[in-house]
Amino acid sequence: MNSLPASRGRRLSLALVAGALLASGAPALAQSPAGDWRQTVFLYGMVPMIEGDAQVGDLQVDVDTNMSDFFDNLKFGAMAAYRIEDGQWSFTGDLTYMNLGQSQSTQQGRASAGLDVDQFTFMATAGYRVMPHLEALLSLAYFDVSADLRLRFLQQVRTASRDANWVDPLLGLNYEIPISGKWRYTLRGDIGGFGFGSDLTWHALTKVTYQQSDRFSWYVGYRAIAYDYEDGKGLSYQNYDLVQHGPGVGIAFSF
Repeated sequence: MNSLPASRGRRLSLALVAGALLASGAPALAQSPAGDWRQTVFLYGMVPMIEGDAQVGDLQVDVDTNMSDFFDNLKFGAMAAYRIEDGQWSFTGDLTYMNLGQSQSTQQGRASAGLDVDQFTFMATAGYRVMPHLEALLSLAYFDVSADLRLRFLQQVRTASRDANWVDPLLGLNYEIPISGKWRYTLRGDIGGFGFGSDLTWHALTKVTYQQSDRFSWYVGYRAIAYDYEDGKGLSYQNYDLVQHGPGVGIAFSF
């Protein structure tokens, strides 16, 4: 059996550590005398489309993976989130891992281009309720991206690989309102980067949730996350100007 590459192993280890930290921090927060804390675990899936450009050195590949290509291009993906709130404050940790690949060739097969993207994202968010249905958000988002680019023309093949990781601050708002009965609607938007890690990062989420019971709910929605990251010069140059977006479904357990 082939072993995991070192960079992928580090990302999976970081995901496990982040999850352990969230879990270990939950009891302390839940026992806070400030109020009754409600904890929720989210498990969700997303059918992402990726658009934009990726460049390593002087090699550049246009990325356009649509929904119909998803199951052909997805190699592995995992998504989960944890939230704790007391009505005034909320704290959320959200992590996603995706390994996507894309390749395109001319009709005659004389030339082709390919891209493999290995991406891990962890977003930690603190929220404060400023109005009954509106939260102000402050987040830190960690990105870890590995990209393998391939260009072939006739018998000539060129490849390039790079790893990049950075942290971006984000400011956002989260609006949630009951619709009817057990249904509620959520709309969230964040923007950041500001040159700290990337030049620009933004995140948007819209979803409709059905509260099946006091402890269980399910939801459908649409999510997008984008970044414009640039680093290095010459052969060490790398730029990722990518948007990942798509519909998703999830379940939530509260306690």
